[in-house]
Amino acid sequence: MTSLPLAEWRDFYVMIGTAAGVIIGATFIVATLAADMEQKVLGLRGFITPVAVHLGSVLVGSAILVIPTLTPSAFVVLLGAGGIAGTIYCVVVARRVSALKLDLDDRIFYIVLPILTYPVMTAAAAMTFGRGMPALETLAAALVILLIIGMRNSWDMATFMITRPKQG
Repeated sequence: MTSLPLAEWRDFYVMIGTAAGVIIGATFIVATLAADMEQKVLGLRGFITPVAVHLGSVLVGSAILVIPTLTPSAFVVLLGAGGIAGTIYCVVVARRVSALKLDLDDRIFYIVLPILTYPVMTAAAAMTFGRGMPALETLAAALVILLIIGMRNSWDMATFMITRPKQG
């Protein structure tokens, strides 16, 4: 394995990591708005927490990638393990919310895209073993997709909380 040209990517990872951190903060506000929901547990475990996990993955992944002494071996282990753990977590979340009547776009953004994106992260980590493989580009795409999922789902939850009728 040769060294990774991460210095060229530093600004990119600082930018998306910062964006993910800010949106995590906004997600906590959405969680506060959800505090009076009847189905709190499913809302937290099925929707709000997964958004925080996806955005947290972008934040932690970005932090790992700006480590100045990151070796290719550490890259493979950390991001490969993160991709595997993320995939397993997404399957668990999908099982939690699969019985709900979600719109197609909600199914895509809450279930399908996350389940497909974390294996891409794992594949990017594995690509570092091959020469000339676009590992960093693939990983960047996976993290941007997770960021988009987090932004869209945070907005979806916020608009749901704001527009739902008051109970009692």
